[in-house]
Amino acid sequence: MPGFASRRAAVGYAGDMESDRRRKVWVDPADGRVLFEDWVRRWLPVQDLDPRTVDNYDSYLRCHLLARFGSTPIGEITALQVDAWKTAAADAGYAAATVSSWAKLLSMILADAVDERLIAVNPVRQRRRRGRRCRTLVRERVWATPEQVLRIADQAAALGGDIARLLVITAAWTGCRWGELAALHRDNLDLDTGRLIVDPERGSLHESRGRRWLGPPKTPSSARRIALPPFLVRLLRRHLDSHPFEFVFTTSRGTWLWRSTFDRRVLRPAIDGCHRPGVRAYSVCPGLTFHGLRHSHKTWLIAGGAPEIAQARRLGHHLPGPGRGDVFARGARSGDPVAGRPAAPLAQSRPQPASRPARATEKGGGEISSSHSAVPDTTAKAESARPYSRWKEGQLPACPAGERNGAARKRVPWSSTPQKLPTWDTPDQCYPVTQDQPADTRKPLRPAPTA
Repeated sequence: MPGFASRRAAVGYAGDMESDRRRKVWVDPADGRVLFEDWVRRWLPVQDLDPRTVDNYDSYLRCHLLARFGSTPIGEITALQVDAWKTAAADAGYAAATVSSWAKLLSMILADAVDERLIAVNPVRQRRRRGRRCRTLVRERVWATPEQVLRIADQAAALGGDIARLLVITAAWTGCRWGELAALHRDNLDLDTGRLIVDPERGSLHESRGRRWLGPPKTPSSARRIALPPFLVRLLRRHLDSHPFEFVFTTSRGTWLWRSTFDRRVLRPAIDGCHRPGVRAYSVCPGLTFHGLRHSHKTWLIAGGAPEIAQARRLGHHLPGPGRGDVFARGARSGDPVAGRPAAPLAQSRPQPASRPARATEKGGGEISSSHSAVPDTTAKAESARPYSRWKEGQLPACPAGERNGAARKRVPWSSTPQKLPTWDTPDQCYPVTQDQPADTRKPLRPAPTA
């Protein structure tokens, strides 16, 4: 018979196919002729992904995967071809982590093709103990000491104002992520008890394709209560008393911060140093990132002897097993960062007395509290006539239309707080938060030009 050396071989092959059909493991060779590009068009729309992940996948597919495998049938993609593609990308100067991200996406796509019985095996496989043991040096994570953080914060203030300084200090002494601080609403700050609350539903600011929206934090464990050190409570109280906007960390006009803009204009020059007209910043901790402030906080927790469960609960990490922890910066007791004296590393908290039962766990995340956290003097809150309270009660008039940073501004509901779109600069071009939501703007996948 055509394609077989003998009739016996053909009969044996037919018997094997019939057996595979009965065991429901048979793969029709004709299904493997589907082009990789056509399979991706079927695969991507049904994935339940975060919008930012969709953006990354679109970029990987359009610029790399479809350019190489788009016109190749999925049944003809071999492990040797994938290895050659990865080697060529590494030789072209792409980072190992970047190439690994592309390969993982390719593996996911082909693994689902295996589940759909389009191909028999996934050619993207991990083969251990092959080739050189290490191709690149893995850099250690950069972290900063409390003294370095304060120097960075002072230089950030010269570049971006007092809000930039407070943002850097709050990130380092709470371990919060960027999105958690950028979305922090003043209603989620309980300064009477010294707590910062990460809301389980709107506790993080997300950015994608030029749009921003409030949504859940990174993981369910990220919804939590964080005890604040006393010096930070004082700083935040002083800030909110003169801050006319609903969100804690905003631009001078009350709009949300863009992460890339803050990093480029404020954080990187404050860390790496710069020389601008009227501003001179010196290199403090090269290589540190905003997320590195979170790593710095964890390092301080470890140096202070905090138990692992307390570290996990404070940073919003998932750690199997029951337990609660309370760890917060006690540096204000041995040295006040506000006065320029460095704070001591975070120390392990003492157990709560039996006479004060722990508060119930909040929905979406546990409470990280302490019976020993210093509560600000109640007389400080007696200033019921502070600006925001008066705006909230409608006792002060609204700002004139042309006054951007007036001393009085009428409070509007949270859901309609004006948010400026990235390329607009005039006050009359502000839109409410509900219009700053990302629509389903998935663009059709197009292979990058290969010429």
